[in-house]
Order: sequence, then structure tokens, then C-alpha cells
Amino acid sequence: MPKLSDRELRRLIKGGETSSVEFKAASPRPDEMAQRLCGMANAQGGFIIIGIEDASLQILGVPDRRMALTKDVILRACRQIQPVLLLDPPEPETYTLDGRQLVVASVPPNNGPLYQASGVCWVRRGTNTLPLSVPEMLEIASDRGLTDWEEQPARKAFMDDIDPKKVERYLSYRSSRSRETGRFGSLEEVLLGLDCATTTNKGEIVPTNAGVLFFGRDPQRHIPQSEVVCVLYGDELGIGGYIDRKIITGTLQELIDEIEVFLKKHIMVGAKIEGWKRVDYPDYPIEALREAVVNAVIHRDYTRRGESIRVFYYSDRVEIHNPGLLLPGITIEQLEQGEAPSRLRNQVLANLLRDVPGYMERLGSGVKLMIRETKQMGLPPPKFREMSEVIVTFRKAPISTASQPEDVLPKEQNVQPTLFGDLPVGSGTTVSGREEQREQEHRKILAMRYVQERGSITNREYRELTGVSENTALRDLEELVEKGVLKITGKTRGRQYRLP
Repeated sequence: MPKLSDRELRRLIKGGETSSVEFKAASPRPDEMAQRLCGMANAQGGFIIIGIEDASLQILGVPDRRMALTKDVILRACRQIQPVLLLDPPEPETYTLDGRQLVVASVPPNNGPLYQASGVCWVRRGTNTLPLSVPEMLEIASDRGLTDWEEQPARKAFMDDIDPKKVERYLSYRSSRSRETGRFGSLEEVLLGLDCATTTNKGEIVPTNAGVLFFGRDPQRHIPQSEVVCVLYGDELGIGGYIDRKIITGTLQELIDEIEVFLKKHIMVGAKIEGWKRVDYPDYPIEALREAVVNAVIHRDYTRRGESIRVFYYSDRVEIHNPGLLLPGITIEQLEQGEAPSRLRNQVLANLLRDVPGYMERLGSGVKLMIRETKQMGLPPPKFREMSEVIVTFRKAPISTASQPEDVLPKEQNVQPTLFGDLPVGSGTTVSGREEQREQEHRKILAMRYVQERGSITNREYRELTGVSENTALRDLEELVEKGVLKITGKTRGRQYRLP
């Protein structure tokens, strides 16, 4: 990390403790310091600043007589962490503010390892350092590509759950590319050679997760989170509920193909005559959308049970929500510039799909294709976001009569719900009732924008956003759940409302 300027350091102090900033009035014991450093390293990195009182943010400073000891404690703590934590810069730095010296340990963003101190994997959550549970450790390991989910035995799966015809079809694609096909003598040997089957401790051959997802008769029976949910909304936020919803199941190839069918069904296509030919102008480049779908099914984190890929088609954009975080070494900025390195979370699935024509011919350059295709159509480039998942957004061009095709030919006419329209005259609704409905709709719009930007909303956050009571907030949020616009996650106290 570059050296902090005095202005940046003051800004960090003024902002108080956060998930990436921690203050200490004086250096703690090495084992406690190791826990703090470990927690920050297992999160997003950050700074531990010694010489600041955390409650008052008063600059106390580190006396000269304790300067060497303070730095030594930090370095000893780094060596107690497994694997050994390397700071950036490698030595704690000294800063002087208001005539007082501060010591700053800069923890770099995590590049893959899962750190532990005193035999515990710690993580920084908000302003606290907490031990990770086993499920959380497995989730983090999967997010960083440290586990081989693909090669693990599929849950309650046996060789009868594999469709031999699908294997034969795959081998027919592969035969022209591989000299190894002929050496397999049986279905079991084929699947073992492809890492689509494994041998248990009892010597039994069973399908792996990759085998079930690629060749299974009913993949979602064993891997329910592999289904894909596609939803068409009539407005920009989904408040009016969905117009069309489809849950897609099947093998990896079938998932990709059926998502494409759903998108093509609803993409509006305009046309105009150029010379003697009719030229079609769809709202979105289908090749770019298909590439984003292929990336999603290949790169998603399949260890996240209860989380599926979701495709949301709004009136002004298409969003593809992909469970899991970016692998270490890949950033949002790299994706948006089309310069992200080619790293695969699911290498076995990628190798299998690459052998099937029409799916992964552009391995490693798919994002560049998305950017190029949108640019050629005069559309904004795809936008990438990372929250608890990775989201790619494709936007339509702003409506302009000057740029509209002469002959607009919609594939399917969708009725757009009105969010603020008056109720029909004579409906029996009073003026005050209409005003109340408008206010409620406005609150829901604020809430949905909040969820779109931050990934979720709680009852407390809804109240702070809209100024309503707890019961009103609960009623509004539950109505959005009933419409299928939001779903509930977590228990009563930690309940969150997320996109479905």
C-alpha cells in the first residue's frame, strides 16, 4: 500500500472504527494483536492505528520509549499467524500528527490464504473481531478457490443417477479433439478419467458434483442450489410484481440454453429497412447476454446452499446475479476494463463445457466480447458489482425518437404497471386513502432502490429510510415479500429482506 498522507490519516481517524480501521490507545499483547491482524487479513484488509483512543478518537500518541516495543509486538504477532502475515509495507510505519507519534500496521487485501491465530480463524465483522464457524470457513475457502467442490461425491448420488446417453453425446464431441477417448473401457472409467466420479473409502465408485451437474438425470435432486430463477418485471424496480417467472433445471448445458430461451422470449426487437434489406435491432445483444450466462454457471460458488443464479429482466435493464465473490486477484475494475485474468473456480466444469461446441470458444475473453457487443449497439458497457454476490447489469439505450427504428416489432406486449396513477373514479377509495397509497408506494420505491444498491434491507433500515413505525415497516416489507419482490433471510432479530 502507498504511504498515507496526513490528510488521509486524519480522514481515517475522523471516520472512527470500521470494518477496515481499528484503533488502539497502546499496543496489546502479541496474541491479542495477532487476533486483530488475522481478523483484518481474513476480511478486506485495512489499518490498525496505535496511539488513538477509540471512544473519543483522541490522539494520544506512542511515547518514544515504547516505540520500538510497539513495532516489535506487531511483527511478533504477524509471525504468530499461520500462514505468516506479511504487512504492506512489511514494517509498521510511524506518523506524526499534532506533535504526537502514531504507529500504523497496514494489512493488505487478502490474496487467497485463510489465516489463523492461536488455532482459530478470526474475521473482522464491523468493528468486532470474531471467530469463524466451520460453515463460514468453508464458504470463505470456496470464495477464494481453495476447495474442490467439483470433485467431491455428490450428495446421495449413485452411478444410476448418471445418464449414459449424455456421456456418449459428450464423447462424440470430444472424439475429434482428444486422443484419449479410446482408452476408456467403461462408463465408470470414463467418469473417473474426467473427474466426474470418485472412489469412496469403501471402494465404491460414485458420481462427483461435476459429474451430476454435467451428466446427471436430475441434477437438482442432488444439487438443488444449481437451479436458475428467471424473472420478468414490468417496471424498473420490480415493485409491481413479476409478469413472468421460470425456474430452470437440468444439466449445465440445459441451464444455459433455457436461460437464453427465456431472454429471447422477452427481448423487444425493432427493425428498419436499409436498402432492400430488413435489419433487426434488439434491445440487448443476445451474444453478450449468453456470454454472461455462461460465465455465471461456470464461475458461481456452488457450495452456497439455498442460493441460485437469478436473472432479473427489468423494464430498463437485465441483471444476472451470481452467488459467490470474485476470486483473489480479480477486481471489478479489471472486469469493467476487460482486463481481468482468466481464473476458474470450477475448472472441471469449464473443461467439460469447453469440449461442447457453442459454449466456451472464447474462454478468457468473454468479458471483452460483452463490452464489444454492447459498444457496437451503442449501449452502455456492462456494469459489474460485488456485494455478497457478483452482479452484471446490461442497460438499454435511453429512449430517443431520433434513434428509434422505423418499424418496431415487439415479440410480446408487456403491460407496464403504473406506480403512482390515481385509482379509478368511483372505486370507493377516499382522497386520503389515495394519498396513503401514494406514500406507501413511494416508501417501497425508496426501499427497492436501497436493496438494489446494497443487496438487502432490514426493518430498522427501512424505518430510518422512510421515518415510519416498526409495524408499518413490517407491513410494507411483508407486502413486498407476498408479491415475490423480496424474500426473507435470517432469523427474527437478524432478519433481512433480499431480492428473491
